[in-house]
Amino acid sequence: MTLRNNLISGLIKEEEFAEIPEDLVLMAHDVYKIYQSGEIETVALRGLSFQIFQGEIVAVVGPSGSGKTTLVNLLGGTLRPSAGQVYWSNIKQDIAKLDERTITNARRGFIGFVFQVDNLLHHMTAKQNVELSARIAGFPKTWREQRSEELLESVGLRSRMNHIPAKLSGGERQRVAIASALMNNPALILADEPTGDLDLINAEEILDLFKKLNEDYGTAFLIVTHSQLIASKARRTLELRDGIISGTHDSGVHLKQLERTRVLEVDNQDRLPLPENILREIGHPRRFQVEVDDGRIILTPSTIENAVAVEVKLVTCRICGKLVTSNRVTCPACGTAL
Repeated sequence: MTLRNNLISGLIKEEEFAEIPEDLVLMAHDVYKIYQSGEIETVALRGLSFQIFQGEIVAVVGPSGSGKTTLVNLLGGTLRPSAGQVYWSNIKQDIAKLDERTITNARRGFIGFVFQVDNLLHHMTAKQNVELSARIAGFPKTWREQRSEELLESVGLRSRMNHIPAKLSGGERQRVAIASALMNNPALILADEPTGDLDLINAEEILDLFKKLNEDYGTAFLIVTHSQLIASKARRTLELRDGIISGTHDSGVHLKQLERTRVLEVDNQDRLPLPENILREIGHPRRFQVEVDDGRIILTPSTIENAVAVEVKLVTCRICGKLVTSNRVTCPACGTAL
């Protein structure tokens, strides 16, 4: 099995990080996030794994509370996983093991953020807002000014670059936020509901802008959304439910007909999530009997009435005294031949 196949199937190991393909941008591997409030624990992500490659536009969809915003914060290094790995290709490391300063320095030229709220500093002009991240990173003033002007022109705001946010429309402010996210030439943009506060016309314009920037700069996008417009433009869509990936979709997804394009994948922990609509149709059973028939896996809801009794014979290990099923050749506790 090739290393790329290892990546896709979730078999990548930390010692192989140096050999990861050049077009991999980011990888989450068996990521958990548990929030603790007193004695109450809330599991937001439950062993989630996936990859983002160069030039991809990936949408993340799912109901409120499914873990989407937590995922964005973990991928961006502003939140640490409770367990698992978050790999960034620019430093070829699992960032979960790094200190905050190292993560911050590595993030500046690697990841840009776009949020539902524009997060602009309202006493600064559009150009000053776009320049800010490069100024903090210590880029020369001449380069900052040229780069910010180029980006504002690319988002259609060259004539508005000296306006403060209060003088810009909602769509224009979001364009400034996008230009700011691109200032340090990141490999990946993480966008959390970037069109949520915009009307349909502005939302479509932002979407077209994402596509253009993706094509012109090769920037990868991961976009959390409830918007059919955005999901339909994505090359790949991840469906989140209860902190796990409950389905994947190729391009052309329709959010009201996810069952038509959904592909289920066995994850790294051998789990296969069943779609909510199917479980609902059959009464949300919690137990199933499993059969294999001519290459097909058949799941039958199990009840006490239809459960099949199976007689299991046990033998006692003569060395350690452990009870072992009679079909075993050796004792699992001590290894003695039975």
